[in-house]
Parts: sequence; structure tokens; C-alpha cells
Amino acid sequence: MSDIKNYARDAAMMNGAGWATPTNGGQSDRGLNTQYFADATRASAALYGNLADNCYDALCQGLIDTDWYAWTPVKIRTDFAARSSTGELMPDDWQRIHIIRPAKYTYIPMGAYLTYAGNTWIVYKSYNMGVGLGQAVIRRCNQMINVLDWYGNLVSVPMSYSRMGTLGNSSHASENSIVAKNYINCLCQLNDNSAAFDENTRIILNKTAYAMRGVNNFTREYTEDEGSAHLISFTIERVEPISSDDLTLSCADYYSFSWEINISGARAMRTGASQTLAVSSRRNGAAVETSAEHPISYVFSSSDEAILRVDAEGTVTAMGTGSASITAALRQNPHIRQEFAIDVAEGGGALVAFTSTPPATLKEFQSCQIAAAVFENGTDTGAAVTLSGSGAPTYAYAIEQSGGNTWTLTCYAASGVPLTLTAERKGQSAVIRIRLTS
Repeated sequence: MSDIKNYARDAAMMNGAGWATPTNGGQSDRGLNTQYFADATRASAALYGNLADNCYDALCQGLIDTDWYAWTPVKIRTDFAARSSTGELMPDDWQRIHIIRPAKYTYIPMGAYLTYAGNTWIVYKSYNMGVGLGQAVIRRCNQMINVLDWYGNLVSVPMSYSRMGTLGNSSHASENSIVAKNYINCLCQLNDNSAAFDENTRIILNKTAYAMRGVNNFTREYTEDEGSAHLISFTIERVEPISSDDLTLSCADYYSFSWEINISGARAMRTGASQTLAVSSRRNGAAVETSAEHPISYVFSSSDEAILRVDAEGTVTAMGTGSASITAALRQNPHIRQEFAIDVAEGGGALVAFTSTPPATLKEFQSCQIAAAVFENGTDTGAAVTLSGSGAPTYAYAIEQSGGNTWTLTCYAASGVPLTLTAERKGQSAVIRIRLTS
């Protein structure tokens, strides 16, 4: 009963507002001379629409100009766009909807996602026939495209599969299989997660690899509005998977993504001393820094706060003797993390420590930077340090000083014995071990 009262109240308010009721029609209403009985139509739908058996509570995008991708709660009525006996030309999961509440939403833009009835739907065609109701033809999204976002998180793009069209009357033989020549027509939303979709982009659907063909990501809803393109239409053709695909996660090129966190600082401290760790990242082999478009930040934690404490800025304080690790995790993807081991001794005296993060393994003809320093009370004294290698045969590696207490280590051959690097200064030393591999 309370719902009916609310609808009656809204209807009365709308009728009282006359023809000036504000809507979200925007550009779609530009130049429209009159919307015949528009307010009365919206009032009637708001009052009686909820009584129908095809009325749903839904969430819809594209209704707020300042945040197009925001989800807005709405109440809709829906019906099949066409009832096909075969399901080929117009499947039953194409539906026609209109918004009944809130009545101010009179336009549903192309490419907007809706969620209701346990599914995600995408607006294929927007219909505003001047009746004052937000209408659209929508398609049910019946598959998800898994991709990695900029930070390497696995995200999903809802996709609508329409129908399969035969490309030819024969199959083509690939290296390991015979693949049928078929195109599958698909549709998804153009957003941050799908912006990279282009010709020949590969995707994995149910452990099967496909490649995109005929990608259209440029169709605008309004001719001169570049930002009104929200749909991607394409066909997919079956191809063979490659080694970088993860068929279990249904994500193409999953293993081609890399993000490495590097931590620099003293690996040995005295109790009571403090240091601030320097943290940097390499994404797909290239150095990256924080930006407005892609902010980068880290979350620090200690494996044993009785030995090491760390604050939000990466400043480490030695609390007690022993060994512990500081972990820096990427805030935007906590699965990406790096540990930095530190040994803590009793206070007083100088310590030699490596300040770079050495790799666990170094392959043939690869190089890395090794840095060390002498610390006293947590401060780099600038004193000279000597670096020497042992264990691995001398022909397997080369050490060249590149300035100050920094060296370039190059691997020339694999070694069954790990390379031991020793940094030393007046009886104080630090040791690391690196495996040399082919």
C-alpha cells in the first residue's frame, strides 16, 4: 500500500510540474518541438507500472552526465523484442525495456549496461519516440571476456554473443588442429577495461582461443560528440591458444604481463636506527611512476614488529636484534609484492649492507646493478666498499665498478654453484648469493 501511495505522490508532483519537468534527455531532446502528453505518460507509468508482472528492480548506467559509468537504481518494465521460433535471427534474450521510475530518466544511452533478473544486459539501440519514457532495445550478456587491467588485476567485460555466421564451406588446417571457419558476432561496452580491444585482439572463451575481426569502436551516438562512443561490435574467429594464455582463468596473454617491485635500502641495521626504503616499479620491463591516470602506491608491513617496524611511508625502525622482512605490496594489486630482508644487530658501530635488491637468478648475457654502503646509526657514511665474487667459476661472470659503491654484474655462463658476492669494509661484510643460469 505504501508503494502505491509513493507512486501517487510522484504522479501528483509531476502533473503539478506541467511541461517543464526536468529529464535526462539531453541531446536526444534537442529540437524536439513537443512531447505529446509526456508528463502524463510518465506519471501513469510511475503510478501503475509497478503492478505489472514484467516489472523489475534494476541498476542502469549512463543516466548521470557527470559519471556515465555510475550505477543508478531504476524500476523497469520489459518484454521480448521478438519471439523467434528458431532463436537464430532475433533470440529471446533481446528485450525491449522502458524506465517507469524515477520518471525523470527519459533516455537510456547506447552501450549502457543494466543488471536485473540475474543477468547483465547491454543497450543496443536507444529509442526515444517522443513519448517521455526512457526506452531501449537491449541484449543479454551471455559471456564474459577476461582481461588484465593496467595493474594486472583480472577483470571481466560482459559480452553479448548474437549468432554464428559461416565464413566458408571448408575448414583450415593449423599446426595442431583443424579449425572451422566461423565468425561469431559479438557486442560489448567500450570502457577502460575494453579500450585496448582492436583488430586481432585475442580472447579466451571457455578454454578456447578466438581473435577479434572487424572491430568497430568508433560509432558515436551523437555525430559531433567524440565521447558518445560506448559500444564495441566485432566478430570473433577461432584460433589456436599460445603459451602465454591461461586457459584455466580464460585470459589471453595472461603470462605476458609482468610487474616487478624493487626495494633499495640497508640490509643490516643497528637497534634504534631508522631508514626509509626506496621503492620503484617496472611494468612489463619498463620503469613506471605514479600519475593522475595511473596512481601507484604501496602498502608496507613487517614480518616481525618486535624486530622491525615500518610506517605508511616505508620508514623502518629497528626495534630488536634478529632477522625480519619488510614487504611492499602494490596498493592497486596486492598480489604484486616484494620482500626485503634486514638483519638487526646491537646498537653501535658501523655496518656494511647491500642497498640494491639482487635478483635470485641471472641468465646468460643479462646484467644487473649491485650497490652497497657503510651505515652508521642508519646513515650512509659514504665510505668505500670492496666487492668480490666466489663460488661460481670466474669465466661465468664479470664484475665492473660503475661508480662509487655501485657495480655491474654480467652473467656469461651457467654455473652449478651459486655466485657469492661479498661487500667488505674494514672487517665488516655482507654476503648475497645469485644463481647463474642458461
